[in-house]
Amino acid sequence: MYEIELLHAPEPMQSKVDKKKHLANIIHDECPSLAKGAKFQQTPFVPGGHAQTTFAFCGYYIYHIQSLLGPKFTREIFKFSDGGTAPLDWALCDDHDKRPIMTILSGVTGTSNDFYVRKCYEEAIKHQYSTVVVQSRGCSGFKQTSPTPFHCGLTDDYREVIQSIHSRFPKSPLLGLSFSMGANIMTKYIGEEGEQCPLTAGIIVGCPYDMYKVINHLDSQRFRFSRVYDMAILNFLKNAFKSNQSQILRIPTSMDAKKIAKASGILEFTEEMTRKAFGYSSAKDLLDYSSCKNYMDDIKIPVLFLNSLDDPICIKTLIPFEKFHTNPNIVLALTEHGGHIGYMGGIWPTSWVEHPVIEFFESMLRHYNTQK
Repeated sequence: MYEIELLHAPEPMQSKVDKKKHLANIIHDECPSLAKGAKFQQTPFVPGGHAQTTFAFCGYYIYHIQSLLGPKFTREIFKFSDGGTAPLDWALCDDHDKRPIMTILSGVTGTSNDFYVRKCYEEAIKHQYSTVVVQSRGCSGFKQTSPTPFHCGLTDDYREVIQSIHSRFPKSPLLGLSFSMGANIMTKYIGEEGEQCPLTAGIIVGCPYDMYKVINHLDSQRFRFSRVYDMAILNFLKNAFKSNQSQILRIPTSMDAKKIAKASGILEFTEEMTRKAFGYSSAKDLLDYSSCKNYMDDIKIPVLFLNSLDDPICIKTLIPFEKFHTNPNIVLALTEHGGHIGYMGGIWPTSWVEHPVIEFFESMLRHYNTQK
């Protein structure tokens, strides 16, 4: 059974309250799920990366009755500066104007109902955190109200949401949790903000790091099971475009709705629609610009990255290991199993990821929260 491995710089960032402690030994000492010798053991009923990944996506339906008993969301329709809108799904704790607020960005096909999102916000509520799931414009059946669609590196929307939350709840520490495509966006945002980042800490699960190479990897899986993920994401993108094409086609550029509908892969869809909507010369240019690995050197707050070695989407060869050896503010936790944001452990399949999430945030609030 593989022990969880923590990769970090030789001299990680110091605690703000105990100069004898640094980021890595705080995690070792105060996060039992990630401590030295800690292991993630996948359930024998969901063995391997593909099974773990598929189970995570199906988890909402498998545990639907259980989810009905959990905390309920209150929906806010957030208006962006360009006239666009997107749903913010809130679950508020007691004394929410002072308690931490955990902001969540999910994957490209994700919603507030995703199993892994629900497990994390249920655990957060138990610890008296408020949570808000920030959904992408034009997704999950929510119509666009401006021509601008979303894309994998669009940080402006999240930035506006964070600015608004910070102004409304100035005494509440802000935390960032993200998965998959949302992980890329949040990492890029934290790097862009640098020293001015309003988040106290971040957790990045199943990060793609290099969007162009990840999409090329998925598009190339013609006769392998990973092709299922490629087609699921592509169909989601096509449906989002179809639902919002009257708005998107208002952008003064040469988009062809028929070519977009016939795209055979994510890269082709990006070439025909997304890169044109945002004015890039090619899909590669947009995806290279959007890749969060280019912004990781500028991260100045404590951030934990969680990746699985059997992730069939964000594969091991695309993890920029060198970044974790040079930036003292980031740590990579590597598990042998877990798939793509699956992490189903125990005998009967049970979610694991919420435990290191809350443990890490609790420890970061003790050591790096400047709003005490």
